[in-house]
Amino acid sequence: LIIFDRKDVRQMAQALYISEIHMDLNEYTRMAMKVTEKSRRRIIMIAEAIWIATGAVAFALKQYDFTVMFALVIAFYPAALVYLYKRRLKKIYAGMPAIKDDYVRYEFYPDHFLVLTNRGDGEYRYDQITRYVETDEEIIMMPAPDQGMLLLKKNCSPDLIKFLREKCQR
Repeated sequence: LIIFDRKDVRQMAQALYISEIHMDLNEYTRMAMKVTEKSRRRIIMIAEAIWIATGAVAFALKQYDFTVMFALVIAFYPAALVYLYKRRLKKIYAGMPAIKDDYVRYEFYPDHFLVLTNRGDGEYRYDQITRYVETDEEIIMMPAPDQGMLLLKKNCSPDLIKFLREKCQR
C-alpha cells in the first residue's frame, strides 16, 4: 500500500495551463496600481467633492483667491496622487530585494491553481477570486481587496484566457 501526500498527488497531475512572469519594477507597479485603483478613485472623489463645496463657499463669500486655489487643487490632485503613489511603489520595490528577482509561475488545474515563486507557494480555488480584471495586456485576479496576481496576456494562451474568464468572472 502506497500513501501519497496531497501535494504529491497534485504534482503528479498535469497542469491544464501554465503562465510565467518575471516581476520587474514595471510589472510590480502595474499590478499595484490595478489592485488599488478602486480605493484611489474613492479617495479622489471624496476629496474633490469636499474641495468643490469649499470652493463654492469661497466663491459665494467673494474670496476669489481661495476659489482659484481650490480650482487648481481640483485640477491637479488626481495626477499628484498617482505620481506620489508610483514614487512610493518604487521605494517599496527597492526596499524588497527578494522581489527584484521574483519569478512567478502559475499552474492552472480544473478546480484550483498554484502560484509558485522563489519566495513561497500558494494554492487558490477559483471561487476565492473576488475580483477579476482583464485589460488588453493583462489579467489580474484578486482573492482579497489588497492582494492581486498579475498575468500578462502575452504569456497566456488563448485557451487559458478563455478558461480564466469562465472560472473567475461572475
